Amino acid sequence: MNSPLYQHLLNQAVERLDERKAEILSLSGPDAYKARGEKVRASIIEGMGQFPERCPLNARTVWTRDFGDYVVEGVIFNSRPDFPVTANLYLPKQGEPPYPAVLGPCGHALEAKAMEAYQYCWINLARRGFAVLTYDPIGQGERLGYLKEDGAPDFWGTTEHTQLGALALLLGHSFARDEIWDGIRALDYLETRSDIDKTRIGCTGNSGGGTQTAYLMAIDPRIRCAAASCYITSLQRLFETIGPQDAEQNLIGQVARGIDHADFIESQFPNPVLICCASEDFFDIRGTWETFREAKKYFGKFGMPERVDLIESPEEHGYHLPQRTAMYHWMSRWLKGTIDEEPEPETRAQAAKDLNCTETGQVLTSIPEARTLQSIYREEAQRLREKRLSYLSTNSSETWLSDLQKICGITPRASSAWNEKGHAEADGIRESTWTTEIEPGWNLLATLYEKNSGSSQPPILIVADSIGQFESEDDMRNRAREGYPVLRVIPRGLDMQERYKGGELDQYFGDWVVSFLALHLDRPLVGQRAADVLKAADFLAQKFPGQKIDVIANNEATIPALLAAVNDQRIGQIRLIEGLISWDSAFQLPYARGFSQISLQEFLKSLISLT
Repeated sequence: MNSPLYQHLLNQAVERLDERKAEILSLSGPDAYKARGEKVRASIIEGMGQFPERCPLNARTVWTRDFGDYVVEGVIFNSRPDFPVTANLYLPKQGEPPYPAVLGPCGHALEAKAMEAYQYCWINLARRGFAVLTYDPIGQGERLGYLKEDGAPDFWGTTEHTQLGALALLLGHSFARDEIWDGIRALDYLETRSDIDKTRIGCTGNSGGGTQTAYLMAIDPRIRCAAASCYITSLQRLFETIGPQDAEQNLIGQVARGIDHADFIESQFPNPVLICCASEDFFDIRGTWETFREAKKYFGKFGMPERVDLIESPEEHGYHLPQRTAMYHWMSRWLKGTIDEEPEPETRAQAAKDLNCTETGQVLTSIPEARTLQSIYREEAQRLREKRLSYLSTNSSETWLSDLQKICGITPRASSAWNEKGHAEADGIRESTWTTEIEPGWNLLATLYEKNSGSSQPPILIVADSIGQFESEDDMRNRAREGYPVLRVIPRGLDMQERYKGGELDQYFGDWVVSFLALHLDRPLVGQRAADVLKAADFLAQKFPGQKIDVIANNEATIPALLAAVNDQRIGQIRLIEGLISWDSAFQLPYARGFSQISLQEFLKSLISLT
């Protein structure tokens, strides 16, 4: 996050978020607020992507267990065909049905619905007369999608989500769409139950479950009351501190659309929202309070400020006792109309195995027909490939080139002067360094190698990824000695040699944090890097007019180079070394690698192919 590119994109994000704040301040009257709320709600859904069609739930209760003062049912339903969701339905022993209900999406815990702190929530809501439906998210609990031969997880949680998130973007949606679709279908299941009051459904979750709660409460009016824990902050504070997080927390063009965390709350209006937060959370507490104040004012415009509240516990990240207790009281107040001042009693969580819905504890090893989300994406990519072939055969090259430019964010380049910063001469070769401002606040650096006595061969553009053995300085001097002028450029961000070192997400995805920030701005890194290559081609075309330019690129520089080539007829031959073969091939690989190569939203959906 300390890279120059991240800071450059952060400046753009803050500028857009400041514009959003100005838009909020300019609103006048309830009608304007309501109109903006409707617009934002639609934008959130657009940022997720079009939801799948509803299929039969095929819900079945696989067991019922009495735990003394509450009952739990093991439930399995399909959110998509042959895509089972494992869930627990907690039922109270007090009161009469139909019961008010709370949906419980889970945060990033391997045990998911069976995590101890989450069980405390479900059990104590049931003790207060609520039904609770909690379910395993994709890649957690009984729904791991990447298993080793011995059945142990290869990876799970945030890593699995981001693996899938890279592929989802190529298909034209975010991973959040599929995670939230599970929640929407869970609400559908609750509506099938005669013992559930469909008019009194709340939602609460922590961490990743807080993310899901924020999304669900914003887009699904069936949720009448919500409590989001350890997620709500502000995007500016998030980006300035820990940066964008895993895939489901990043919607396509979220910042560009002017969507901040406060919008998830304001889109829920007039339904009440409790923000549960922790002082020492890695989600910045300053942003939490800023968002709370904005939302409080928003609800206050309608005379309902009491419908937004905040509880802060002096803890680190987690659904701690003070937050849980405030959540119980909040749900009782708004879903039951009662004043609940009872503390959380001593609670014993059940063993995870006693809450499993499958025989083996994993859907993939218990239900033969079960599909993974990766296999669903693979099928979708194949369908889109067939459509692309039809598209390419029935549309002109001008049409698909225009589409390509829109998707990549490649816009007409403003002319800007190249300035020589210095040079050196040795053994008949002149080596000079050049720079130009490619966009406000960002300079492109290039190095030119040419023969002192003049160059007789076509120029060569070296588009380099700093990772890997590729075109050393001696190689480029030798090419220049043979009469080929050589310009070497490293597209933005590819000079970060350490980008695959660090945590698990870094090791798989490299510059995933920068990629997600670019995604927020609706400016895919691949497109930005292609613009760098095109600008370098401009330099060679000016210096060596009338000559075709040969391009050589390696690793993650290959796709930007290829995109530049199809956008620029001045480029002749192109040689790609060790790059991704095609975006289609990403769906056949066991793992995605190099997030910025494939985080190009809507590419396959938009009928463009490299194959």
